[in-house]
Amino acid sequence: MNWGTKIFLILAVFMLCIVAAGFYMVTQDTDSLEEDDYYEQGLNYDQAYEKKQNVLSMKETPTVELRKDTLYIHFVSKVNKGKLLFRKPSDSKLDRELPFQTTGNVLALPISTFDKGMWNLYVDWKSEGKDFLFEEHILF
Repeated sequence: MNWGTKIFLILAVFMLCIVAAGFYMVTQDTDSLEEDDYYEQGLNYDQAYEKKQNVLSMKETPTVELRKDTLYIHFVSKVNKGKLLFRKPSDSKLDRELPFQTTGNVLALPISTFDKGMWNLYVDWKSEGKDFLFEEHILF
């Protein structure tokens, strides 16, 4: 086999790999973006940043505890109202948004209907006239 044939075979294998990778990417159903409205969220990031800073400055960091099939979120304040956003990084169709209101420090949420795996929990709430945003990664 002479050097011209070897170069031809190497280029043919390389082009075949490029075509196969392109075909694989086109046939994939999922998008690598976690959020569809990332542009709008980017425009509103100042509000989210301020909410996160409120959590840090007011020492309002909730604690998240998982026991059996129940997720417990312990708040510092007694009266809290907001929403829980559960995002599954591997499948956005499983994302859930749940409103909540507490009259005590603890919010108990049954999680038996959630798929097992990694979840991103966003707790967006209002307490004593201030807005807060807390993020936690949980593994069910």
